Amino acid sequence: MNRPDVLEELPELQEAVDAVCERAPSDARRRQIRAHARELVRALHHPEHPLTVADGMAGILGRDSLLQYERLALVGELRDRGEKRPTSEATAMVRSGVMVLLQRELGLEVFHLRQLEELPGKQPVDVVSRERLRASLQTLSDLVGRRTHWTIDGGLLTGEHPLWVRMLAMASVVLDTGSRVGELCALRLEDLSPTLEEVRITRRPQNRRPDAPVSVEVYRLRRATRAALKHWLRVRRLLMTEVTGGADWLWVSVRGNHGGVVAPGVEPEYRPAGTALQPRGVARSYTNTVARVNDALAGTEDWEPLPTRMEQLRRGVRQPEVYRAPAVVDAERAARLMADLETAARRLAALPAAEDVAHLPRGVREAPRDLLGLAWQQGIEHRVQLEVLGAAGLFAMDLPRAGWEPELLRALDRAAHFTPL
Repeated sequence: MNRPDVLEELPELQEAVDAVCERAPSDARRRQIRAHARELVRALHHPEHPLTVADGMAGILGRDSLLQYERLALVGELRDRGEKRPTSEATAMVRSGVMVLLQRELGLEVFHLRQLEELPGKQPVDVVSRERLRASLQTLSDLVGRRTHWTIDGGLLTGEHPLWVRMLAMASVVLDTGSRVGELCALRLEDLSPTLEEVRITRRPQNRRPDAPVSVEVYRLRRATRAALKHWLRVRRLLMTEVTGGADWLWVSVRGNHGGVVAPGVEPEYRPAGTALQPRGVARSYTNTVARVNDALAGTEDWEPLPTRMEQLRRGVRQPEVYRAPAVVDAERAARLMADLETAARRLAALPAAEDVAHLPRGVREAPRDLLGLAWQQGIEHRVQLEVLGAAGLFAMDLPRAGWEPELLRALDRAAHFTPL
């Protein structure tokens, strides 16, 4: 049974919250606004707060009232579930910002509980440290490879190995693209190029307005990042034995879990390994996994401990070369590219199946790969490209000859039932 919303006790505040939420740039921001507004109402019921819900909004959102509200919130007195524990400085900054938004919406005098400079700065990763981190990621990859040989029989799916492989791939992509947690979490298989040499990031700035145009950027991936993604795609495929329906999210859970709190007497819904990760889960898992990796590899030669916050990686990324992808596919250009791809694929399909691709003439060898990359950059779906290659006579085991990464093909097969390798 759902509990009544405490905001209903203050209709004027609830109306202001609704108005502010309509202009919020994301669902996460809207949840923050409503959460702190409800927290304020709970403060008015606390015996140590001087006001009640019967007082006017000018007083409730005034200096003295907000200072007492913050004092109660900081020590955890206003939590509506779980144990009472102090809240962080970052949460205090968000709380202050939400109160300012509500004050402005109601036409009241603005009072800042916290100033921006009070938030402790996150130490960025400088260039030298960043390269050391890349070396550390390679050290971690080598360690997992030696232990497991990247096979199930070697223990790839046991212990901490799946978490380590996923964290390794995530950190590598962040260092190559500077993507935020939300942007990273939104990646799907479609955002990886067929050759796994590039990744497409849909930018989601924190202050972006809902009606702002979408910015899609394409980044080249380093060889070590491509290797990390291949390893993760292998682990991902082996994990996704129980997932049904579309399974096209890049980052998925490595263990089964339950779907949260439900009504008394009702069994929680079981969610198998392989379900899509959410931004909060990504950030929490990354931090916990890095802490365990740093502890496990402490004292290892050439090991540079990884930062426990993904944001520190992102802030240290030097702006890499980026290609801005079109928001809408150009139909005419797409048709030309697909016609050229089919021609190049027919030339390749005409060669004996046992022919070593490395010994083919450069034009025959490189043309399909180059056209696959161009088509993907223009937004042409993997499915369409595979259909064209199939029409040209390239199927299943022949597709890697055209440049397709086998592990990505296997992942696509799981997601969309393509012919498996």
